[in-house]
Amino acid sequence: MDTSKIINFFKKAKQDHKITTFIKPALESVVEIKEKFELIFIDADKGNYKEYYEKSLGLLQKNGLIIIDNVLWYGEVTMKNNEDKITKTIKDFNEFVSKDNRVEKIIIPVSYT
Repeated sequence: MDTSKIINFFKKAKQDHKITTFIKPALESVVEIKEKFELIFIDADKGNYKEYYEKSLGLLQKNGLIIIDNVLWYGEVTMKNNEDKITKTIKDFNEFVSKDNRVEKIIIPVSYT
């Protein structure tokens, strides 16, 4: 990933002063973060979604928002007999979050093709 393009996009949009960007392995960098955020976007290795989620809760401001990508996994999570490793991992994660009483949750299906 060319991170300079991302940062230049933020600058071009004159929003770079509002955005903190961390470019390194997420599970390494998240423990270094000391500030709280209004919004956290998780799009990472699916096998660690639970860890990212738990760590994000500690970094979230009251009434903040966590957006998690790929929770529908192209509709694969709705197929009962799909035992693909990634699909099963996401199903397990979704079940974990669905039982979490600390948060309100909603799934918004969005597709771009």
